[in-house]
Amino acid sequence: MNSNSNVQKAIGPETGDPEDRLRYAQQLEGAGKLDDAEQEYKAVSEMMPESADLYISYGNLLKRICRYEDAEKQYCKAISINPGNFYAHFSYAVLLEEQKRFGEAEDEYILAAGTRDSSATT
Repeated sequence: MNSNSNVQKAIGPETGDPEDRLRYAQQLEGAGKLDDAEQEYKAVSEMMPESADLYISYGNLLKRICRYEDAEKQYCKAISINPGNFYAHFSYAVLLEEQKRFGEAEDEYILAAGTRDSSATT
């Protein structure tokens, strides 16, 4: 049995706990199983529709696979849920910069720098 199977048994979809499933999606992504990770992020988003951290992680995955428009939607969801989340603004700014949307990126970097919730994690 490989280590990925062990991870799935420990915290995979069978547990039903949204936090466990989010960690599982992140582990799938880390293991390079990007399609599986995306499916897991989708499932978790239905279970945790108010989690800014989830949408940031999901956006990061989508950006990684060059689905920039979809990533932007996830970052915007995270920002709408928690406008003071540093990581949401910063991640969105990086995406905008990579798309050469420099004015918008600068605005997001400024918003990120001024956030109060800089302790939020993804």
